[in-house]
Amino acid sequence: MSRERLEAYADVIAGAFPPGAAWQGFRDYDGVGHAFLIGKVATWVDVDITAERLIIESQPARAVEMLADHERQVGLPDCCFQTTGLPIEERRAAVLTRLRATGGQRPRYFVSLAETLGYEVEIVEYRPFMVGVSQVGGANTSGNDYSTRYDMLGATADKRAWWRVRVLGPRVTWFKVGVSTLGQDPLARISRAEDLECLLGRHQPAHSFLTMSYEGE
Repeated sequence: MSRERLEAYADVIAGAFPPGAAWQGFRDYDGVGHAFLIGKVATWVDVDITAERLIIESQPARAVEMLADHERQVGLPDCCFQTTGLPIEERRAAVLTRLRATGGQRPRYFVSLAETLGYEVEIVEYRPFMVGVSQVGGANTSGNDYSTRYDMLGATADKRAWWRVRVLGPRVTWFKVGVSTLGQDPLARISRAEDLECLLGRHQPAHSFLTMSYEGE
């Protein structure tokens, strides 16, 4: 609680007093009455600060004291996210992922889920080589910013349902002053994408076949 904020609240109260010498002690910064007001407005300042903090705590990406309430709201922990004992940043990411996992089949949707959890991924899709569509004698890949498509010679039609997620590196959760807990959270936590595997397995299209690959250092 800052002294400047206490003084501001005290000034508002002192300004509402009637004019006259009897009340001047409340308006003078070195007056006994002013010190009395400082003690009284401290409670009001605490209430306002708590209300401001409540607005912050209502956002899962910034919550600390109410993070456990957000976890219960989205059904955590579950089989994919065992959040007990994890650093607060990973717990927040799990909550946000559950909120954003509204469903989808486009590569962009799955890439965004991985990014929410803190992983960088690329998606590879496969399909049989098709005359008139695939390129003979040139590149056998196509795609967009979120996926790469491979045209495979001799592949059967069921390969259209096969896709692969390339995890380009582990998730590193760094210790952050003001967020992490000293003596509990490590300076850096390196995580294998087990939670991502479970999440993608839960939300992948039912007709598809998914494989995971790990690359990078």
